[in-house]
Parts: sequence; C-alpha cells; structure tokens
Amino acid sequence: MRVLSGIGLFSATALLFQVTLTRLFSIAQFYHFAFLVVSLALLGFGASGSLLAVWPRLRSSRLGAVYALGFAPTVVFAYLVLNHWSFDSYAIAWDRQQLWRLLLNLFCLAVPFTFAGALVGAFLSDRAYSPGQVYGANMIGSALGAALAPVLLANIGDARIVVLCAGLAALAALMLVPQTLPYRHMLHTLSLLALSAGAVGLLFPWDVFEIQPSPYKPLSHYRRNPDATLESPRYNAYSRLDIVHSTTIHSAPGLSMTYFGAPPPEIGLLIDGDNLMPVPEAAATSPAFAQSMPAAVGFSLYEQPDVLVLGLGGGFDAVIALENGARSVVGVEANGLIIDALRGDLRAWSGLAGDPQVELVHKDIRPYVRQSDQTFDIVQLALNDAYRPVTSGAFTLTENYVFTVEAFRSYMERLADNGVLIVTRWLQSPPSEELRTLGLIIDALEQRGHDPGSRIIVFRSFQTITFLVKDSPFTADEQRVILEQVERLRYDMVLAPDLPPETVNRFAQLPEPVYHTTFNNLLNSTDRDAFYAAYDFDVRPPTDEHPFFFHFFKWAQTPDILDNLGRSWQPFGGSGYFVLVALLGFALAAALLLIMLPIGLIKRFRAGIRQAGKRRSLCVFVYFGALGLAYLLIEIAAIQQFVLILGQPTLAIAVVLATLLLFSGVGSLLSDRLAWGHMLLVLVLVVLAWPWLIDAASGVLLKLPLAARLPLSIITLAPLGLLMGIPFARGVSAIHDMSDLVPWAWAINGSASVVSAVLASLLALTFGFTWVLWLGGLLYGVAWASRPIATRV
Repeated sequence: MRVLSGIGLFSATALLFQVTLTRLFSIAQFYHFAFLVVSLALLGFGASGSLLAVWPRLRSSRLGAVYALGFAPTVVFAYLVLNHWSFDSYAIAWDRQQLWRLLLNLFCLAVPFTFAGALVGAFLSDRAYSPGQVYGANMIGSALGAALAPVLLANIGDARIVVLCAGLAALAALMLVPQTLPYRHMLHTLSLLALSAGAVGLLFPWDVFEIQPSPYKPLSHYRRNPDATLESPRYNAYSRLDIVHSTTIHSAPGLSMTYFGAPPPEIGLLIDGDNLMPVPEAAATSPAFAQSMPAAVGFSLYEQPDVLVLGLGGGFDAVIALENGARSVVGVEANGLIIDALRGDLRAWSGLAGDPQVELVHKDIRPYVRQSDQTFDIVQLALNDAYRPVTSGAFTLTENYVFTVEAFRSYMERLADNGVLIVTRWLQSPPSEELRTLGLIIDALEQRGHDPGSRIIVFRSFQTITFLVKDSPFTADEQRVILEQVERLRYDMVLAPDLPPETVNRFAQLPEPVYHTTFNNLLNSTDRDAFYAAYDFDVRPPTDEHPFFFHFFKWAQTPDILDNLGRSWQPFGGSGYFVLVALLGFALAAALLLIMLPIGLIKRFRAGIRQAGKRRSLCVFVYFGALGLAYLLIEIAAIQQFVLILGQPTLAIAVVLATLLLFSGVGSLLSDRLAWGHMLLVLVLVVLAWPWLIDAASGVLLKLPLAARLPLSIITLAPLGLLMGIPFARGVSAIHDMSDLVPWAWAINGSASVVSAVLASLLALTFGFTWVLWLGGLLYGVAWASRPIATRV
C-alpha cells in the first residue's frame, strides 16, 4: 500500500507540474505555444520505455525512489531554462539560434518526464506488482494532480508551484525507498534535503523564479516604460491580472476622425501579460467622446435603451453606453479577477460598480445568454482582444465559443422587439476576420428563418468594422438615421439594404472598395459553399463543432507563406499552421525512433521479439500504439468541447483530466474482473456516439449554473473514463510473461500519445471534433481487433 501511495503521489506531482508549466509558459510565451511544447516534452514518457527496454537493470522497481529524486531537481532546472533562455517565436523564422533554443527547451522539459515515465514503467515491468494496481495508482494520482492544479494556481499562482512539485517528488521518493536497499540511508537523506529545499523555496521565493514574460507582450513594454506603474499581479486558476497605471495608455478602437478632444485617462488591464483592456475614468469621459465611437451609431436609434455588454473587460463599452444615454447596462465578464478589480481598487475610477444603472455579472457569456430570459434594446459584443494580423496563424489553435453560429443565434434571442446587435471587429487586409463575422451573422439569421439582406448594416473606420444586426428588417427611417450618423462621424458604409453608392469608400479611402465588394458578393451569393471554397482564406463560419474563429489557413496559401518566411514580423514568420505540421512530423520521427531503438540496438531484445513471435510482437505494437493514439485524441477533443460547457479552458482541463484519469484508474483496478473484449466494444460504441451525446448534454448543461454544471460534467465523463482505463492494464497483464515486451509497450504507448496530442489539434482544425472522436473510436476498434492474439492463447 505504501508503494502504491508513493506511485500515486508521484503521478499527482508529474501531472501538477505539466498543468502548472502550461499556465506559467502561457505568461512567458503564448498559451498555444506552451501547449505544443509541453505536449512534445511528453516524449520523455516514450523515451523512458525505450531506456527500460534497452537496459534491463533500469527496470528494477527498487530504483523508483531514484527516479523520483531525479525528477525533483530537473523540474526546477527545466523551468529556469524555459524562463531565462526561452526561444523567440518571432525570430525563429530567420534566426537559427532560436531553433537550437527551442530544441534545448524541449530537451530540458523531456528529462523530468523521462524520470516520471521510468518510475511508472519500472513498476509495470515488475511481476511482483499487478499492472492494474500500478496503472490504477498512476491514473488516480494523476487525477488528483489535475484537480489540485487550479486550486494551487488560484492560491499560490506563480512559479512556487514548480518548487512545490520538487518537494512532493522528494516526499514520494521517501515513500518508495525499499527497506532492504543497501543505500537506503543515503536516499533518505537526499530526499529529506530535497524536501527541505522545496519547503524553503515555497515559503521564501527567490527572484530567479519570477516569470519573465515574452518581450513582445504589453506587460514587458510597460515594465520598461518609466512612466508606467504596475500593481502586484493577481491570480486565479486560469489567469494572471496585471493592472497598469500610465499616461501613455490611450485605447479607443474605431474612434472617429472628427473627434479632436482629449481622450479620457485610462488604466490598463493585462491578462497573462497580453491583450490590454482599457478602464476609462468615468468622470473624465465626455459625451462628445462617447458619441464619437462606432457604437454611437447604433445608440442613435433609441432613447434610453437597455443595454447588454457581452465581454465587459475593463468596462470601456459600458461607460460609452452610459454616456450615450443608456437607461441600464448589464455587463457580463467571465474573468472574476476583472470583476473584483472593478468592484474593488478601480471602483471610484471606473464608476461602474457604484452606479445603480449598472449591473456587473461574473459569468461566462454563453451560459449567461442561455440562462437569462431578459431582453435588451442593444446587445453589444465588446471588442476586447488585440489586433491579430490574419496572416500570422499564431492564434489558429484558439477555440472561441463566443464567435460561432450557435452563439450568435443565442445573442439574437436576447434582443427585444426592434432591438439591435452591435459587433465591432478589427479591419483586416485582405478581408478575413470581418468577412467570417458576416458569414456568422448570415447563417445565424437564416437559421432563425430571416432574410439577412434586410437585417444587416455594416460600416467601417480606418481600423475597425462594425455590424448592426436586427431580428426585424431595418426601416427606411432607421436607415436614414444610421446614414446621418455615419456621415457625421466620417465613417465609410460597407453594406446596407438600400445603400447609396456615394457613401462607400470616401473618407478612409482605399484603391478599391474591397470590403463593400467582397461583402456584397458573400451576401448575394447563390452558392456560398462555392464562394468560401474560392476565397483565398478559410472564412467559413465557425460552429460549436469547429469553433476556431482565428483559423484562416488554406493549403493554397502555401507558396505565399513560404515566400514570406523570415520576412514577416509575426510569430513563426507567419507560418503558424505549418508549425503544427512540422511538430507532427517531428513527433512521428521521434516516436518511431524511440519505438525502434530497442530493436535496433539490443540483440537480446531482438531475440525476445523472436521468442514472442512476430505475430504477437506486431499485435503488441498495434495494440498499444492504437491505445496511445486513441486516449489522447478523445481526451483533447473532450477538453475542447467542455470549454463551452464549463467556460474557462483551465477549468475544463482540470475537470476533464481529473475525471477521465480518476475513472480510468478505477477501470484499471477493476480490469481483471471485467470482460476485456466486451468492454472494448462498448467503449468503441460510446466514443462513436459521443458527438451526439455531448451535443445533447451541452444543450441542457448550459442552462444550469456552474455549481450544477460541474458535478453533471463529471457524471457525464465518468463512464467514458472508466471504459478507457481498462484496455491498457489488461494489455500489460497479457504480456507480463515477456519481460522485454512490457517496457516496449510502455514506450509505444507514450510515444503514440505525443503524436496524438499534435494530431488531435490538426484534425480538429481541419475537420472538427466529431472526426477526432470518430478516429479515436476507430483506433479502439483496431485495439479490439488485435487483442485476441496479443496473448499466447
């Protein structure tokens, strides 16, 4: 029991380190780079299996404490390298040194995961321990680490968690030291020293552990700005908030060129060091300034409207609404740190929390609009994200459930009779993000049974584009008022039911009225699928099944991307999608190397393969490879799906990982008592039906408060996790008589999991979550087919 507890504690520590590293690296770099780098670092698990297969002496479970002790300092070293010698994603396209830095980052990350994999693999290889119990302890412990991660991130919130991981690994080492080991006293001493060092580092953090944000993030800019003052960062489970005071902050996207007054003073809010959100001083925000913003055009249709602001951010749009005569404003914001700041330190400055006309709501946007039955004259989707060039591809992995067809339908349901939806986005060249937004609106209106041509009006400034959308047709008087306001503010019309040609492209002039022409072509197209297929970028409207609003890549862009590689000041030189392809190739090559290494190097291993028989060895390769691919495909797709249901990505990661791992552990513990083949077939059927099951579940769960969504999400995921935990443990039990095959199976499974992590992202971007899940189900079917001959029966 002590050994299994030690395995569980160590597994919890390894998973906690992985999740924490992703969060910390999100601040130091960008979230999706962090996700990919940490995923590739898991090649360490595959490497551990190869090492155990090549050197049988490393398989001894008596070395478990040594592996745990090796993990402790290497996690700290890996973090320090990532923090102080990280690669530059902008310069990597032309600076070869950055490629070496990236490889060094990957290597340093792989080392602690190699120790982690070696520990579990050694106990799996030991016939004295049941594979079901060892794998069950590993999975249940990992579930505990996933559950603890958001709690510790919210309460500690910085790199001290890495030091905590080192201390917990030392504690696990103490539990795993065999009483008969000759050098046990030395291991006890080293474990106690590491545990003490971890405790000191946790209580008295050193400056060297302070997170160094990317030099391209606004947080770094303001740190170098002598005029700026930064408050101490604040943390919750999924983000870091920095509050910046500086006279250089001036943010007013779409401000009219006719406004010559001074903008109001602003305080900046930075989430994870990025994406500056202004908090205007309410007392200094004049009606003239507010009436020079794009939203003022929509407000001109109403007297004292009731307003819903979705994505409140720093409250900029709420202040603008009040100055434009709003009778009431409901501001919905998903990040509790922002709401707390507006109600606390920034209460007097923003004036929103103390205003009886304003209600601040801490809730995710999609659940709020599904749960609320209140209607509004104006529903405004705030522009809170920073400008992102369409060609960068750096944010292509961002799942965004705020910008899907289903989301826009739900926003329109919150409109009162004759109400208007206001959406402002950044102007891109060529039209892309704004064209995709138009496609979203068209599809949402058509799904509600409306003719979009009479219900959409679009105008632009020199940097933004604004959509006014109604459930009912715009009347002639409304169109006249809007045209007058657009004229007053010197904006350019783009689209309207009866658009005077002279209002197009006259102020912020372009060589050709490309936005007007392209928007008309899409709106009036008789075959929109053909329009989307012929367009240079992928601008098809995202759905909840495929929620990648910032993914515009098409393979036809390849020549232009390669031609501009190294000439573009963008992450990875503007080749963000190709980074995924390159990483998949790297993962495949590394996985094959690690799998074939024992066969190529060790004669005794080849002899063991021959003794097992080619047929049985091939089935081991297929079976454990299919399991490694399938598990991660399903896990990653489920995480991305539950971002919609639970809101924040970190919460979704914690809940999905903890639930699947916990119940996979239970399934592993029960595996010897369950029918192997029957359980695999049931798993295949459940996975194939999962897209319909989760679609039905999300429709119900989004109507419930988070306190209900959390336990119901766990109940929904539990049967899937239970079934997914059975095949690996049963497979290891089936080959336990062949000592060389167990570590090789561990190498195959770990290496395939890394390939699967990148493959899942590519498939989701290209085809959607359903295809990812179906491929996972198919692979479990392959595992079922190879199962009968994985043993000597």
